[in-house]
Amino acid sequence: MFKLGLRSVLAHRLRFVLCTIAVTLGVAFAAGAMVFTDTLSTALKKNFEVSTADITVTPSSPIATGTDRPPTFESSVADQIRTVPGVADAVPQLLVSDVQILGPDGKLIENYGLTSFGASWPRDARTAPFRQISGTPPAGAGQLALDESTASRVGYHVGDQVRIVTPARSLTATLTALTTPAAAGVAAGAPLVSFDGASAQLLLLGQPGWTSIAVSLKPGADQNAVQQAISKTVGSSVDVRTAQQVTAEGQHDLDNTFGGFSTILALFAGLALFVGTFLIVNTFAMVVAQRSRELAMLRAIGASRGQVTWSILTESAVIGFLGSTIGLLIGIGVAVAIRYAYQLLELPIPSASLQVSATTIITCYVLGIGVTVAAAAPAARRAGNLPPVAAMRDDVGVPERSLLTRISIGAFMLLMAALLYGIAMNLGGLPGTVLVVLAGGIAVLAVVMLSPLISRYIVRALMYPFGRAAAVTLGRRNAERNPRRTSATASALMISVSLIAGLLVIAASAKASIDQSITDALGTSGIVVTSDGTPAFSTQVGDRAAKVPGVVAVHRVRQQSAQVGISNVEVSGVSDGTLGGPISTTFDSGSAAVLGAGQVIVPRNLAKTLQLTVGKSFDLKTSTGTHRLTVGGILAPNRLLNAVLLSLPAYQKIGGAGTDNLLYVDVAQGNEVAQVRAGILGELSKDYPTLQVRDQQAYAAAARQPVNGVLAGVGFLLAMAILISLLGIVNTLALGVVERTREIGLLRAIGTDRRQLGRMLRVESIAITLLGSLLGVVIGVGVAASIQSTLVDNGLAVRDIPVLQLVIAVLVAVGFGVLAAVWPARRAARLDVLRAIASE
Repeated sequence: MFKLGLRSVLAHRLRFVLCTIAVTLGVAFAAGAMVFTDTLSTALKKNFEVSTADITVTPSSPIATGTDRPPTFESSVADQIRTVPGVADAVPQLLVSDVQILGPDGKLIENYGLTSFGASWPRDARTAPFRQISGTPPAGAGQLALDESTASRVGYHVGDQVRIVTPARSLTATLTALTTPAAAGVAAGAPLVSFDGASAQLLLLGQPGWTSIAVSLKPGADQNAVQQAISKTVGSSVDVRTAQQVTAEGQHDLDNTFGGFSTILALFAGLALFVGTFLIVNTFAMVVAQRSRELAMLRAIGASRGQVTWSILTESAVIGFLGSTIGLLIGIGVAVAIRYAYQLLELPIPSASLQVSATTIITCYVLGIGVTVAAAAPAARRAGNLPPVAAMRDDVGVPERSLLTRISIGAFMLLMAALLYGIAMNLGGLPGTVLVVLAGGIAVLAVVMLSPLISRYIVRALMYPFGRAAAVTLGRRNAERNPRRTSATASALMISVSLIAGLLVIAASAKASIDQSITDALGTSGIVVTSDGTPAFSTQVGDRAAKVPGVVAVHRVRQQSAQVGISNVEVSGVSDGTLGGPISTTFDSGSAAVLGAGQVIVPRNLAKTLQLTVGKSFDLKTSTGTHRLTVGGILAPNRLLNAVLLSLPAYQKIGGAGTDNLLYVDVAQGNEVAQVRAGILGELSKDYPTLQVRDQQAYAAAARQPVNGVLAGVGFLLAMAILISLLGIVNTLALGVVERTREIGLLRAIGTDRRQLGRMLRVESIAITLLGSLLGVVIGVGVAASIQSTLVDNGLAVRDIPVLQLVIAVLVAVGFGVLAAVWPARRAARLDVLRAIASE
C-alpha cells in the first residue's frame, strides 16, 4: 500500500502541488526562524566564552534597569576588594550604552541596529576588555579612542576631530588611539569609544561612578574562596560572579532574547500551517470523493479498510515530507541570505558557521508531516469505510457524516465564547483583554464548525446582486452544492481576514487614541523636544533652548524604570509648573501642589492596579534602592503622564539620573511656533543631531509611527496566510473542474462557450471569497472592538473602525478571488468536449 500511495502522488503531481506549497510556506517560516536565531545566538555567545577578569563585581540593583542609567559604585569599593586575600588587583571599569558617534559629515553613523558604547580606558592590560592597536591612550576630556572597525568604516584616522554625544553632554575630541572592539560581554563587536577614567565618568555619567570592577587573582588562589571573601567584605550591595558565571548568565540572557523572537515567528509559522490545514483537508476530501470507485475496487480485490486508509495517509505523508524538505531548504536559504547581508554591511559582529541543528530538522519534519497527515486523516477514514460492493456501481460516493455532531460542538463553543466575553467585559484591563482574545479564538473555531450549516444561505444572499444569468446561477449553485467544501475553503480565508480586520481596527483605534490623548494633554506648549538617538539627553539642551528668542519657559520631564511590589512601573520627575500648564491634567483627587510637599501623584489605572489611595504609602524600588513614598493625588488617564509623578528634587532624591527625556517649550505670544522651532534647531542641531524638535501635530504624528511599523510588519506576515488561503481557492476550483469533467462537457455540448464557463468559475470563486472575507471582517471587527472596550483606561480610549480600509481589504480579496479562477477556468476551457462527456 505504500507503493500504491507513492504512485498515486507521482501520477497526480499537479493535484497535490498546492498542498505541498502550503506545507512549504509554513515550514519555511519555522525553519528560517530557528536557523537564523540559532546561528546569530551561537555567534553572539562567543562574546561570553572568554572573560577578561577572574571575578567580576557589579553593583546590585533591586530591578532590571533596562535603558535607564546603569547602577554604579564608588572607587572605595575597589579599595576594599584589594584587601581581600588572594586578590592581585581590582580595577574599576565603566561601560555605558547609548553613546552617539557622529561621522565627519556631522550625522549619526549607521550602526544597523547595534548599540554604541562608551568605556573607560583600561588601567591593567590583564583585565582590559579591549586592546590598543595604534596611537597613544587618551588623556583629558579633549581626547578619545575609537575601535578600529568603526573608524575605518566611517573614515576617521588618528588626529581627526570626532564629535560624540552622550547622555551627559555633547563634545568634540581628538582621536588619539585605535582599539579593538570589546572582547566580551554585551559590548563585544559593537562600536566603542573610550576616554581616560576620570573623563569617562564626567562625560558618560555626568558624575563619579563605576559600573564594574575586574578582579585578577594571585597565582594559586582559590576562585570560589575569593568570591565568597569579596561578598563578605563588600556586603550585599554588589554582585560577585566568577568568569564561568558571567559566561553562563550572558548566554542565558541571549537564549531568552532570541527565544522571544523565535516564538513570534513560530506563531506565524503555526498560523500558516493552520490555514494550510484547511487546504489539505479540502484537497483530500475531494480527491477521495473522485477516486471512490477506484478505492472501492481495492476493497473488492482484497484490501482491508486499514490498508485503504493507510494508502491515503501515505500520500499525505509523502506530501508532508516533500513540503517539509523544501520548506527547510528555503528557511536555511533565508537564514544564509540574512547572514550574508550582515557580512556585506561589514557589521562588526562575531561570525559563526550556519547552525542547522538536529532539533530544527526534526521539528520541521514533525510539523510538516504531522499537520499534513492529521489534515488528511478524516478523508482517509471515509475512504476506508467504502464497501467493496460500491465498485460495481456507477453512482458510488464517499459517505458523509451527519452535521449534527459538528453543529452541536460549534454551538457549545459559541456559548463558551459568549460567556468568556461577558466575564471579560466585567474584568476590563489586561485580564479582560486576554479573555477577549481567547473568546475570539473560540468564536472563530465555532464559526468554522457551524459554517456548513449557514454557508449555503449566506452565499445565496451575497450573490443575489450579481443577477440571474445562467453562468452566475451555475457558479452560485456550484458553491452551494457542497457546503462542507465551500465552508472549509472559505474558513481559511476567514481566519486570515479576521486577523487583518482586527489589526486594522486596533491600529486605527490606537492612532485615534494617541491623537485625542495628545490633543487633550498638550496644553500651553507649542513645541516638544525629544531624542531619537537615546532615551535621555543632556540638561544642556534645555538650558540652551531656554535662551532662544521667543521661548518663555522650558519644562523638563525625566523618566526611569521602577517596581512597586512585583509590578513594573515608570517614574517621572517633572519641573515646577509642568502640570496644568504645558501638560493639561485632570485629577480624580488631590492636585499638582502635593508635588512640592514631596508626595507623589499616581495615574488612575496604576492606582487601581496597585490598590493605592490618597494618603496611602508604598515602597518604590529603583536602581538605587527602596524608597517609601506617599500618594498625594490620583490623576485621570493621561497619555503623557502614565507614571508615578514626583517633583524634580524628589526625583533626584530617589536616585534619578540628571538627564532629561522630554522638554515642553512654551512659546511667547506674538511669536510663530515655526520660527521659534527653527531657532531651537539652529541652536542645537549641530551638537545634538538626533534631537527632534516638533510642534504638537508633528509630535502626535511621531507617536503614531510605532503603530504603523507594527502594522506593516505583522501585515506582511499575515499576507502570507492570505496567500495560502487563496491557494486553497485555486485548489478547490481546479479539483472541482476534475470532479465535474462530464458536467462541463455536457454544458459545452448544449452551447455554453468558453467565456461563459470562465464566468461560472469566477462567480464560484467570488462567492467563496466573499463568504470568507465578510465572515472574517465581522469576527475581526467584533473582537477588536471588544479589546478596545477593555482597554479604555489603558491608552485605547477611542474606537475607530476604518470602514474604507476594511472595504478595500474585501475588494482586494475579491480581486484575488477572480485571479484564483483564471487557471481553473483555462483548464476547463481546454477540455475536449467528447472526452469530457465520456468520462466517468
